Amino acid sequence: MNVNEELLLELAQSLLEVFRVSRGALHGVFQGSHEAALFEAQGGVIGPGGFNHLGSVLQTAQAIETRRDAAILALNRIQGIEPALGVRVRALVEPVLRLSGDYLRIARETGNAADVLRQTDPIRFQGVVLGQGGLGPEIGRTQAALVTNQINAMSAQLTARGIEPRLIPSSQPALQSVITSIRQLPLDGREAVAKLAGALSSMRLLFSQSLARASLIGRARLTAAILSIEGALVEIGSRLTTPIILINGSEMRRLMGIPDISS
Repeated sequence: MNVNEELLLELAQSLLEVFRVSRGALHGVFQGSHEAALFEAQGGVIGPGGFNHLGSVLQTAQAIETRRDAAILALNRIQGIEPALGVRVRALVEPVLRLSGDYLRIARETGNAADVLRQTDPIRFQGVVLGQGGLGPEIGRTQAALVTNQINAMSAQLTARGIEPRLIPSSQPALQSVITSIRQLPLDGREAVAKLAGALSSMRLLFSQSLARASLIGRARLTAAILSIEGALVEIGSRLTTPIILINGSEMRRLMGIPDISS
């Protein structure tokens, strides 16, 4: 039995949704949201009206997980119908699954740390209000706007109030690693797009390598599958500002032994 177009379309739609969220469509993938969630767990407030950044982080994680699970389900169905093809297609999309998996892992770490801090230090930053997007006129997702850097900028004031000027208190050494994990997240939309572009670039490289190693029949099936996925991504991907190109046409024809008449 061959993998049908409907199943490949299902995979493409799931991947597109993973791409959309991973490129920063939801704010919970950004460093600033995660740091803000930890600050708020300790009684701090972001902006004059406050905000629930942990809710944003967890909502984003749920959206990523739902879309990622749908892609994995489609991959499992493809592998159940054509095992050899399924293994190759799964290997090709692994960079994007890994990227989205990293986002989920860090969201879990942030959520767990926030839970601990809410229990152990719920009022440590009580009365401390930070700017949403930074202090002063420079508002945006910048290094200066990160909670850690705003706290550093207010170090003298906080110390005078008896508040240790650091996001994770020194009394919680087990939680210090969450900051390292958060630093792996994109700072802003441009960095989120760059991370996604890196994953897509890895997919293209893996496709070329897989074609080079596959038998002639295997190449034909793999190429047909990826062309179907890419066609669906192009057709339904108008929500993305940049086109998704998984296949270099000239390279594909060279590997397949087909003359490149475009030159």
